[in-house]
Amino acid sequence: MSKSLRTVLAAAVAVAGFASTATFAQSPSEEATSRSVLAQIDKDAALRADVLHVQTIGSTVYLSGQVDSDAEGADAVQAARSVPTVSKVVNMLVYSGSN
Repeated sequence: MSKSLRTVLAAAVAVAGFASTATFAQSPSEEATSRSVLAQIDKDAALRADVLHVQTIGSTVYLSGQVDSDAEGADAVQAARSVPTVSKVVNMLVYSGSN
């Protein structure tokens, strides 16, 4: 599947609200980026990497899942941005707690 087609599909899924359950085939480099992002998220004791989902398409990372606050969401986005191979982070996180 071409990169542009995967990008369009990922955007369509995000708009439809199914990003947390959909998975797209990632290239080995995209998988490596996703693993790096999850490793960065896992370093933050307040974040639960097991309930967050990371999908990488090209150098864009899509974060989905549930966090307890705006601060946790911001921490997850910052962790993703700290990975050198990430150029853009799309935040599709659901906030469940008080802000």
